[in-house]
Amino acid sequence: MSISNLQKCTICLSNVDRTTHGYLRHLRQVHGNDHLFNTSCPLCDSNFIYTNLKSFINHFRKHDFNSSGQDHSSLSLAPPFNDFNLDNHDDTDDSQQIQQASVWQSEHHGALDEIRKFYVKMLLKVREGHVLPGNIMKTMALSITCLLENFSYYLLSKLNINVDNVISYNFNNDIEKKIFEISRNEDSFIAACQSYFKFVKPKEILLPTGSKAYYIPLHQLLKNLFETQGFYDCVKQEKELISQFHGQDIIYHYQNAEFGRQHPVLQHKTNCFSLQLYSDDLGVVNPLMGKNAIHKLTTFYFSIDDLPARHNSSLSAVHLLLLYYKKDFDDEKNRKVLFAQLSKDLNSLEEDGLILPGDKNPTYFTISTLCADNLSAHELGGFTKTFTSGYCCRYCFTNHKDMKYIYKETQTSIRTSASYDLQLQHIQTVPSDKSLYGINDLSPLSSISSFHPIMSLPPDLMHDVMEGVMPKLTGCLLHVIVSSRLHTCSQVCQMINKFNFGNNDKRNRPVAFKEKDISEGNVRGKAMEKYCLFLNLPFIFYEIIDKIPYWFLYELLREIWDILYADHPRKSWLSTLEVLIQEFLQLFQTIFPENFVPKFHFLLHAARNTAKYGPLKRQMNLRYEAKHHLLKQMSNRCNNFINLPYTISKRIQLRQCYELIDENLLKLNNISGTIRKRRTTSFNLSIQNILFNDRLFAHRDVVHIVKWIIMDNIKFKVGDFFVGFLLGGEEIPIFVKIKYILNMSEQWKFVVQCFDTVTFKQNLWCFEIKPSNNNLIFSKNDFISHKSEDCYYIDNSYFIRVPYRLTAVE
Repeated sequence: MSISNLQKCTICLSNVDRTTHGYLRHLRQVHGNDHLFNTSCPLCDSNFIYTNLKSFINHFRKHDFNSSGQDHSSLSLAPPFNDFNLDNHDDTDDSQQIQQASVWQSEHHGALDEIRKFYVKMLLKVREGHVLPGNIMKTMALSITCLLENFSYYLLSKLNINVDNVISYNFNNDIEKKIFEISRNEDSFIAACQSYFKFVKPKEILLPTGSKAYYIPLHQLLKNLFETQGFYDCVKQEKELISQFHGQDIIYHYQNAEFGRQHPVLQHKTNCFSLQLYSDDLGVVNPLMGKNAIHKLTTFYFSIDDLPARHNSSLSAVHLLLLYYKKDFDDEKNRKVLFAQLSKDLNSLEEDGLILPGDKNPTYFTISTLCADNLSAHELGGFTKTFTSGYCCRYCFTNHKDMKYIYKETQTSIRTSASYDLQLQHIQTVPSDKSLYGINDLSPLSSISSFHPIMSLPPDLMHDVMEGVMPKLTGCLLHVIVSSRLHTCSQVCQMINKFNFGNNDKRNRPVAFKEKDISEGNVRGKAMEKYCLFLNLPFIFYEIIDKIPYWFLYELLREIWDILYADHPRKSWLSTLEVLIQEFLQLFQTIFPENFVPKFHFLLHAARNTAKYGPLKRQMNLRYEAKHHLLKQMSNRCNNFINLPYTISKRIQLRQCYELIDENLLKLNNISGTIRKRRTTSFNLSIQNILFNDRLFAHRDVVHIVKWIIMDNIKFKVGDFFVGFLLGGEEIPIFVKIKYILNMSEQWKFVVQCFDTVTFKQNLWCFEIKPSNNNLIFSKNDFISHKSEDCYYIDNSYFIRVPYRLTAVE
C-alpha cells in the first residue's frame, strides 16, 4: 500500500496530511498521550496491533516511501509559480514576479497570524475564564481542526468545487499546524500569551533554605494595567475627586485622612498614585492526601487605591504580587530575601516613577496601607503574635488583663511612630524586654521606605466586627431568647432556618442552625453569612422583638456599624461614634462579661482609626479573601502540588491576561440580559407620559427593554430597590424601585417607582416605606447607592434597611 492512498488516521478516522511526516505528526500531536493507544499499520497487510506509539513509529519508518513521496510536495501557502501567470507576460521582469509572490505570501501570513491570535484568545476565555485544567488545550485543538476540516469539505461541496482543492487543503493544514503548535504544551501556550496579551512571567526567588518563592514584577504589571482602555482615565478622574475633599467634613478617601496627609511621598509629589497591599495565609489541601497534606501558602496582593469604589470592589482589581510557602517565612534568612525585590521595586516607583501611556513625565507610586488580619498584621509589623496575654494591641499600651475594664480611649496610652522606634531600639539592645512593649522584632518590611508598622497597618472590620463582635452579640441574644423562655432552642433554629431571605441576602444565607449552637452561643459560618444573620435578626424575630431582653445592645451596635461601614464618613460623626462605642462596651461587659474578647477592645479605637485611615470600609479584607477562592480552585483543577507557588502564580497571570482583554477589567461594555422590543404605547398611561416628557423618547417609538444590566460594574435588575434621594439635613433616604430598564438612542434609562419613607423603626433598625404613584426616569448616575437592598413585606408593611449611613457627595 502506498502512502499516497493514505488519507485517514486509523485511530480517529480524521483526514491527515498524506506524507510520512504529516501522518506521524498527527499521531504525535493528537494521539501521543492516549492511554489506550491501539492501531494497526496502514502500509502493510499484517493484522498486528501496536499498543505503543514508539514501536509503531519504528515499524512505520522501515517502509520505503520514495514512490509516494513525490506525489505531494511540501505544503505551503504559496501557490505554484504559474498561478501568477508569469509565462504569459514577457514584459514583466523577474523582480516584479517575485514581489507579487511575496505580497501574496505576506497577506496570507497576516491572516494566519490573526487566526493564531484569535485561537490564543479563545483558549484564554475558555481555560482561564472557567478555570479548567491545562490538558483541555489538546482536546480543543483536535475538536477545532476536525470541525474546520468538515466545514471546508461541506463548503466546497456546496460551491461545486473539488473537495481536494489544493489551496483549501494547504490553508487548513497551515491552520492545523498553528493550532497544535500553540496547544503542544504549557510553555508554547505561555509564549503565545506573551506575544499577544502581555503575559507577565512570575520571577523565581531562590531562598537560602532551598525553597522557592515567586514574585510578579510590579513595573510590568502596572504598565499592563494602565495601558488597558479607560483604566488610566478612570484613576485620574478619581484622583481629582479625592483632591476636592481635602479639608472638608467628608472623609472621602485615605488621602483625606490624617495619615494620608502626613504620608512622606503623597505629601511632596502630587503626581502620585497609591497602592494598597494585602497579606494573608492560604491553605490548599491535596485531595488525594487529605488534611495531612495541607499546603500553607502566604499571599501578597495589591490593588490601585485610587480606583473608584465601584471598580475596586471587583476581584479583577486585586492582583497577585508575591507567593511563597508559609514555613519559609519563619526562617530569618529567608525573610530578607523574600521581600528584597518587592522593596527594591517599591522604592524605585517612589523615587523614579513610571512613564505611563501618553505621558512625558513620570508618575510615582507608593504604599497607602497594608491590609491584613490581626495575626498577619502583628507578624509583619513585628508585634507580639499572641492575643491571650501581654500587650497584644497594636494601637495602644494596654495589657490583656486590663482590656475588659477600659471603656474610654482616653484611659489608654496610644502608640506613636516615635514611641515605636524608641522601643524597638531598646529591645534590640535588651531582647529580654520584648514583653514590656508587645514588640518582638524589626518589621520584615522595614526596607520599604513608605511602610511603618504604626501608620501602615489599619484595622480590619471583617475580622474585628463581622467575625468578632457581631457573632458574639448574636450568640448572646439567641441564648437570652431561650433562657427567657420566649422560644425553645428548636423553635429558634426553625425560625432561622426557614426564614425567607431576600434575593440579595440569599447568596449569604447563614448555615443551618442546630440546638447545640444556641445553647453554646456559637454562630458558625463565613463572615458574610454571620453578617447576613445579624442584619436580619429583627425580621426573623419580628413578633417578639419588643420582649427580647437586652435588645438595646443590638440597636447600639447597629448605630455604631452605620458609621463604621459608611462609604464617606464625616468628621462630625466621629465624636458621636466614640460615645456610642464607649456605651456599648460598658454595657456588654456588664451584662455578658464572660464573652469579652480582645476584638471588643480593638473596637475602642475605631473612631480614631477612621480619622487616621479614612473610610474603614476601604481597608476591609473581604474582597481580598474572596480572591483566595480563585487560587484554591486553580490548585485543585491543576492537580499539581509539586511546586504549588509556581503553578498558582503562573495561572493567576494567565487569568490576568484574560481579564485585560475585551475590557474585562473595568467592564466598560454594558452586559445585559435578553433584549426585547416594546412600543412606548404598550406601557400604562403614567409611564407613557414620563417617556413622552423625556426628550430621548418620542411618541409611538419602539424601545428596547431588558430585565437586568451591568453598567460600570454595578448590577441593576428589575424589582431592585436603590436609594434615589437624600432629603433634608438629616439626609433621610428616599427609595426607588426599578420597574423597567430601557434603551433608546443608545442610552440606557431606568423607569423607577418612588416609595415614600414613612418612619424609621428603631427596634428593627430599618425604614418603613410605602409605594407612591410617582414614576421617574433615572440614568445610572442618578442613584445615590450602588448596591441594591432587599425589601421585606411583613405584617402588611414594607421594610427596607440600609446597613450604612449615607451622605450626599457632590
